[in-house]
Amino acid sequence: MIEAYDYIRSQSFDTLLVLFWFVAVFEIPRYFLLFALTAFLPARRPAPGPDARERMVSAVVVGHSEATKVEKCVRALHEQSRRPDEIVVLSDGSTDGMAKRVGALSRAGLIDAAHATELRSGKAAGLNLGARIAKGEIIVFVDCDCTFDRHAVRNILRHFEDPGVGAVAGSVLVRNGTASLLTAFQAIEYLITISLGKQAMDRLGLVSCISGAFGAYRRTAYEQTGGYDAEGGEDLDLTLSIRSAGWSVRFAEDAVCYTDVPVSRAALVRQRGRWERDSIRLRYRKHGHLMNPFSLRFSWGEWLHEVEFLVFNVLAAAALPFYVAWLFATYGSFAFSILVGAQLLLIAMDLLVFLMAASVTPLVRPGPLLPYVPGFSLYYGLFMRWVRLGAYAQEWIFRASKNDEFVPRKVQQARARET
Repeated sequence: MIEAYDYIRSQSFDTLLVLFWFVAVFEIPRYFLLFALTAFLPARRPAPGPDARERMVSAVVVGHSEATKVEKCVRALHEQSRRPDEIVVLSDGSTDGMAKRVGALSRAGLIDAAHATELRSGKAAGLNLGARIAKGEIIVFVDCDCTFDRHAVRNILRHFEDPGVGAVAGSVLVRNGTASLLTAFQAIEYLITISLGKQAMDRLGLVSCISGAFGAYRRTAYEQTGGYDAEGGEDLDLTLSIRSAGWSVRFAEDAVCYTDVPVSRAALVRQRGRWERDSIRLRYRKHGHLMNPFSLRFSWGEWLHEVEFLVFNVLAAAALPFYVAWLFATYGSFAFSILVGAQLLLIAMDLLVFLMAASVTPLVRPGPLLPYVPGFSLYYGLFMRWVRLGAYAQEWIFRASKNDEFVPRKVQQARARET
């Protein structure tokens, strides 16, 4: 190890770039962009216009077998400083008594419109049904297992004062971040990639995905694009459609929602595999026109965002095993020291970006997460890249998203007959 350390110290700058080419190509630019955009570009404030808080706002909550969670979510909506004018809750083919619980909440006056289906139709169908039932000009979609900061709805509505805004993403933070080592890493990931990442993209006008956990839509934009498609990745799909239709999509970092993340490794791999497979299908198949300069809906801004995803997500995941294999084939046992050196550099950059994310994200207590930052690069840079690589291969080769259990089989079959 000492010999390897001395070997690395003796190298010129050009040689170090060769040794650490993966870090130089995929890691440093990603960290630099996050830091530079957030530090040096001013935040975009809501454009002046009619007060969106005066418009009718409907909250739509859809869940499948969420009997133990739905009441907490509904009560959190009632505690808002700007309470939704209407709360619509749907039980999508639940088997755990959620329908009865929703009915009880309706009789207690906590829900304005309650609906339950006997058969599960999928989240997208439930959201579309909820939107049809809802009467509001602004529709706020929330997941059943979410709770909110008291001013979340008020803050997400501010951006609709600009008539060109079609949708606004809320800030999703992890509620169970101290449950395990894995949830702590996810809490850091959400803080950096969702909060800081979307703040950076919002400065460029390139917010590309409104999380299904908490997002608001102008009804005009929602209906113009046809609402949610009955496939996986419905939140990314609808956001890309709204952007393609010419609407602006914003991010409200002070509209804070709390959610629980997977505790077990198996559950996390299933969740992220589904997300990544859907991303490939939607970005490069269904919405491939975003990268086609001959498309009438092409824009350089959308092209730039898709290239950013392609380079830092897809290509970085694909290049990692080649980099590791090249290191061992070229440098033998010294490869371990080179990887350790790269890891130390990533830890320093993770710490810098984490502190920045914590400083610009409201309602974050960074102290409990700080001890986990040194291990975050192993989680995000290695473990999650292997998860992404597996998901990308499944989708490119087998189109595995078409068989995802998140969408009920009968819905998949109906979609297949349509296409």
